[in-house]
Amino acid sequence: GGHGGLGYQRRAWNDTWVLNLDNARWMELTCQGNPPPPRSGHQAFAKDGCIFIFGGWNHDSTFNDLFMLDVENKDWSDVDLAWGVPRWNCSLQLVEAIPAWCVFVFGGTADINGEGRSGGIFDLRIGVLNLGDQYKWEEPHLDMKAKDTRPMPREHSAVCYDPEESRLIIFGGWANKWLDDVWQINVSSIVGPPYAILKVEPPLGPVTGQMEVTIRGVGFCSTNGMTIVEFSSGKHAATTQGEVINDETIICRTP
Repeated sequence: GGHGGLGYQRRAWNDTWVLNLDNARWMELTCQGNPPPPRSGHQAFAKDGCIFIFGGWNHDSTFNDLFMLDVENKDWSDVDLAWGVPRWNCSLQLVEAIPAWCVFVFGGTADINGEGRSGGIFDLRIGVLNLGDQYKWEEPHLDMKAKDTRPMPREHSAVCYDPEESRLIIFGGWANKWLDDVWQINVSSIVGPPYAILKVEPPLGPVTGQMEVTIRGVGFCSTNGMTIVEFSSGKHAATTQGEVINDETIICRTP
């Protein structure tokens, strides 16, 4: 997609192209299914062999929809999962999180008043697309402080994710002038720790007596083998050392 052409022939497109990095040649994909309407100003990300398209605009409409291209089968489908009001020229970042990856969408120009592209307003809202078993949009409450310590609404910003500090870093953009400022916001409350507990075996039992307990989950190798397991009942708690067997299993004994 995008907006292009020569002179008065400029228009929005919904074609799909692939750049072969071995020979630096472009090739157009002939796709089937239900492609997105022609558009520009949209954002895209790739996950699990699929390319996702969000938002954008053309001369007739503005969009807040989500489409998916199965690259192997060259098949487009409408995910039927809109977020908020139509927006374009926003920023997008795919983040590895546990138990499900997340997509952060920041700012852009939003059709808040339903006036189309000509009435769009610069925005600083953050939306999160959770890529779990059931895709869903969330608009989380983030710790944006007083008005003078938050970025001004904008479009065309660059954004990246710092996994060490669980923060989004936003640079520059356009808000009736080009910006060169840098902002950060901590999103650890959304992406969570680098591991998740999914199941405990057995699910019930005494918290004493050296009984073996198996903890199932994902991301346990991120602990570098050092784990403390806490058992609690009401106001009482006891801890024991856990052994990381693999990325999905921890074994310990009750105190």
